[in-house]
Amino acid sequence: MTITATGTGAYRSAKPNQFVSSRAQFDDLQRQLATKKKSETFAGLGMDRGRSLDLNNRLSTLEGYLTGIQRADVNLKLATQAVENFAKMTRETVSDTRAGSYQPSSTGRTAPQVLAEEKFKQALDLLNTNVNGRYLFSGRTANELPVVDYSLIMNGDGAGKAGLKQLISERREADLGVDGFGRLTTGGSGTAATIAKEPGNPPYGFDLIGASASSAALTVNYTAGPPADVAVDVVGTPLPGETLTIRLKLPDDTVEEITLTARAEGTDGTAHGSFAIGPDNATTAMRLRETIDAALSREANTTLSAASAQVAAENFFAGSPSNPPLRVPGPPFDAASTAPAPGTDANTVIWYRGDDAAGSARATSSVQVDQSQLVATGARANEQAFRIGLAQFAVLAAETFQASDPNSEARYEALTERSRNALGYPPGTQNPSEIIVELGTAQTALAQAKERHTATKNYLTTTLDGIENVTTEEVAVQILALQNQLQASYQTTSILSKLSLTNYL
Repeated sequence: MTITATGTGAYRSAKPNQFVSSRAQFDDLQRQLATKKKSETFAGLGMDRGRSLDLNNRLSTLEGYLTGIQRADVNLKLATQAVENFAKMTRETVSDTRAGSYQPSSTGRTAPQVLAEEKFKQALDLLNTNVNGRYLFSGRTANELPVVDYSLIMNGDGAGKAGLKQLISERREADLGVDGFGRLTTGGSGTAATIAKEPGNPPYGFDLIGASASSAALTVNYTAGPPADVAVDVVGTPLPGETLTIRLKLPDDTVEEITLTARAEGTDGTAHGSFAIGPDNATTAMRLRETIDAALSREANTTLSAASAQVAAENFFAGSPSNPPLRVPGPPFDAASTAPAPGTDANTVIWYRGDDAAGSARATSSVQVDQSQLVATGARANEQAFRIGLAQFAVLAAETFQASDPNSEARYEALTERSRNALGYPPGTQNPSEIIVELGTAQTALAQAKERHTATKNYLTTTLDGIENVTTEEVAVQILALQNQLQASYQTTSILSKLSLTNYL
């Protein structure tokens, strides 16, 4: 009988690959100790490989959401800060241009106007905010500079493209008209005085919307037209203090009243605000006609001029690539009879060059924060709140008020009153605070999604660690056990390799 395990060649018949396998197992345990991973491949995880693949896929998706949230959050914070700064500048301008702030200067510009110019430049820079190559206020065309520079906006390019100052000048000429009466004509003879809209009823200048008298000596007839007209007949002697009131609508839809007061012969009064009572009706009517001319001229060079500049600025900043700014047909502009028409990119500066498609500005950029949740984070420099603010900064910066002009203070007060009203953002207009709230709401949605995804990520990571990772203590115990096993195997094999039948017996 032969004992196989101890027979001749027993050492050679032993399975040496068992030692190789044990050595490979030892090397793998050392790798696990270094990497803290059970396996270098999913196959090595055995039955847990399906769970590992699923968890890794879900974690990868969450990482994508979190990365998008982080980038969008940075953009939103910078955009919100820009809008907040813009809103602050509008409030400061309202304070700067308070009533009675006119102080003439050698340059023809007041301190609030100089400040408005600086705010205008700052606003343009804010609306050109760029983050990692993306313009935050350009809508869908995030790689397009949304706003052109200050000099081009104000002065044009000098080669045929008109800037804001030229558009203001053209509109003012059209509104004042050839005679400077705001596209109204005056006349009358004998005891009559008349005011009428120019023939053809041009869409510029004043619109007559009513007239009345507090004196029985003045008979007033108003015809709505178009074109509208007013006829005043002096049928008696007015008493000092009695008035004639003419109501005018301006291009910016504001209404002004010209009140002409009768005064006794030889008493003081302004040429545009009162008329001296004559010895007879014809003389009184003649003086009334002179006062009407002076009053219309002054009103045209003050409130009408201010309203005209406002309309030109609003039209300019309403322009965009697909809708160029409206311009007065001409020259000659002072005789223009047809409504303003869009300019072209070739002859008019278009201040906003970004996306101007229909729809919400916020919807022009969205970030996917969950499987079915999109958060709108877009903004455009041509939103109404920005257009209003820019128009007021620009019109204040563009106008001049020479100290030698007797109408400068009244025109300045008329302009700044309109600017304050506009920058107060009356009901029905978009306010910068609305944009801030919308961007803040988006930030809140991002923060909530981030919190939710972070919690889910932590849970999934812990679960995945239990599948893929090993602990140092666990591996160390296995290595020690394997070392003891190998040592015993090597010792036993060494003894058996020297064993023969003689030694055995």
